Amino acid sequence: QGRPAVELDLKRSANGDTLEAARIMQRWATQTRATLPPGVGLTTFDESWSLLQERIMLLIKNGATGLLLVLLVLFLFLRGWVATWVALGIPTAFLAALALLYAFGGSINMISLFAFIMTLGVIVDDAIVVGEQALSRYQERGESAVSASVNAARRMWPPVLSSSLTTIAAFLPLMLVGGVIGNILFDIPFVLICVILASLVEAFLVLPGHLAQTFPGMSRQDTGSGLRARFDRAFNRFRDGPFQRSVALAVRWRTTTLATGVALLLITTGLLVGGRLPFSFFPSPDSNILYGNAKFVAGTPEKDVNAFIDHLRETLYATEDALAGEPVNLAVARRGTTAGEQEAGGSQSGDQFGALVVELVNPSQRAISASDFRDRWRARIEPAAGLESLSLSVRSGGPPGRDLSIRLTGADANALKAAATDLTGVLEDFAGVSAVTDDMPYGRQQILYRLNDQGQSIGLTEADVGRQLRAAYAGDLAQIFTRGEDELEVRVGVTQTARNDPAALGWLPIKTPRGETVPLEGVVDFRTQRGFEALRHAEAQLAVQVQGDVDREVTNANRILDQLKADALPRISSQYGVAWEYTGRAEDQRDTLADMKRGLVLGLVLIYLVLAAVFASYIWPLVVMAVIPFGLVGALTGHWLLGIDLTILSLFGIFGLSGIVVNNSIILVSFYRDLRTEQMSVYDALVGASCRRLRPMLLTSLTTMGGLTPLLFETSLQAQFLIPMAVSLVFGLAFATVIVLFLVPAMLSLEQGIAARFSA
Repeated sequence: QGRPAVELDLKRSANGDTLEAARIMQRWATQTRATLPPGVGLTTFDESWSLLQERIMLLIKNGATGLLLVLLVLFLFLRGWVATWVALGIPTAFLAALALLYAFGGSINMISLFAFIMTLGVIVDDAIVVGEQALSRYQERGESAVSASVNAARRMWPPVLSSSLTTIAAFLPLMLVGGVIGNILFDIPFVLICVILASLVEAFLVLPGHLAQTFPGMSRQDTGSGLRARFDRAFNRFRDGPFQRSVALAVRWRTTTLATGVALLLITTGLLVGGRLPFSFFPSPDSNILYGNAKFVAGTPEKDVNAFIDHLRETLYATEDALAGEPVNLAVARRGTTAGEQEAGGSQSGDQFGALVVELVNPSQRAISASDFRDRWRARIEPAAGLESLSLSVRSGGPPGRDLSIRLTGADANALKAAATDLTGVLEDFAGVSAVTDDMPYGRQQILYRLNDQGQSIGLTEADVGRQLRAAYAGDLAQIFTRGEDELEVRVGVTQTARNDPAALGWLPIKTPRGETVPLEGVVDFRTQRGFEALRHAEAQLAVQVQGDVDREVTNANRILDQLKADALPRISSQYGVAWEYTGRAEDQRDTLADMKRGLVLGLVLIYLVLAAVFASYIWPLVVMAVIPFGLVGALTGHWLLGIDLTILSLFGIFGLSGIVVNNSIILVSFYRDLRTEQMSVYDALVGASCRRLRPMLLTSLTTMGGLTPLLFETSLQAQFLIPMAVSLVFGLAFATVIVLFLVPAMLSLEQGIAARFSA
């Protein structure tokens, strides 16, 4: 507000509790305000902990809604007491998972909370399979309550254990992802593995005892009443009618079924390869911090810079007045420096720099996004004389760095600056690109000299001239003496008046090797050019970094980088003799995707080893794993239908989806093998296994989808970066369920037919 201020920047320790640190800060601020003298105030701003708390409460709200959906699905598909005991396994397993999380040094944070929400449905999958099998044995086979519970646990132990191991194998490689992204997302696979281990203990050591006590109170002939009875009858009619006929048709026309699945996979993959489904490395929720950085020509009077910063503040509040509501919370002007850790080269200081740090109210309390507000603010700003660059940027969350970051390297500073200026112009021509800057700002005018023919003829060198210039202007050390406790230097040089007079430079006497003196302008030629405020190096070469922000609603950073690589960058490299490379987020993306590719190979190997041990076969694991690519169909289609970019979190969801797809396939194949031991034909066993697995597979899929579905409909901007992973799992699981029920029997039928032909 035009008054002088001092900023105090508070940060928690690396292992500190964010919310506890915020409480300490608030207590300190309250106590300190009471001790301040009149006219001095204390204002807290840019409190990032409040955004964290808001996101945590958002996740808790969505988690509670997801839990209600999970319970609704359980009580719709399962008998009352069985559903009750399965549902009670959720808090039991969660408490056990929290104990494991604590034991291994984990913490409750935004990512780990999201992981717990993601596992709301997964945590009951094992209990559903055991409970449904125990109820089936008790009702259909007439076994005693204890026998049905124990035999169900024994029967389902191998396939459930193997399915859990395959899920762990799918997520385990994600814990090996390095860098910033690995640190951010490590909690997702970590929490999921803890939950799976806890759910195994609950499903096989706790649940059977509860079921054994519950079954005697249930009549074997009781099929329920009211809604439950009508739902069961309708479900059985669907399973034994349309569904059975559809599976039978898929098995009979097995090659057509497989070809249809492959065609769908190719079409959806084409969405990604063809660019219709863009990829954004890490989505950022709407921020509440804006940076306005102004850079003037070196030597610009300080009052001119300050006047422009005042103009920025005036236009800021004029923009706010033109909008409904009051989106601006606070604006802090900084004189003689830039603001924002993400600025190219970091913060810069000098009389020619000025900045305005703007804090908007929380995104949930305003109707306009930070980027839209920035654009309206920019439209009101009038450039000032001497303004070299003006950058208005929005602080982005996630990994450090800005959306676009290209490093140019070369041997000549002027060529690098020219190349950076050319690249800056190219980037500014892209729609949706803003705040383009480089980290090689121009400095003051420099006077350069080069030895002329006369100077060379009398034996002078440029080094000789340089030493004498240094002695004249910096002073030549003549004597050192002590006075009391101080040591003083005596330097001899030109007077202050001569030092500040450019004309006096030409008359500076230069001593020749022959002992004569000549004026400087007689032995050198002068020229002037603008110098640079700073020269930076990368890998022992001069380097300049060009950075910019991307509006994700308009364009995509990867799309821009691809266009630069195809056209502008090769031209700039050839024209100016410089080399280029992507840095910042593009570099993080490259490293993260490389780690995930290695993790994919490791995960597939681990899944194969688990399946090979379960089925005692080298071929059957390949049949089961063949459905993994088809999980992409639902995940990619979901992103395309909802208009959401594919992100690194989407890929994490696809990794987890591969384990869930394999889980359902394992239990389906296990049922098929059991039916074959009962002397059923291949055809009848495949159709029968798919029909028997319909209810538990739908139940496990719907509970997992139900836990995440509330996030899909979350309109809060703070949840947007988590939604892509939920989309991958919900849509991928919906399609994967159909794939397993229809495509796996068709592929098994094809495999069995080929095996029979070779064995004949």
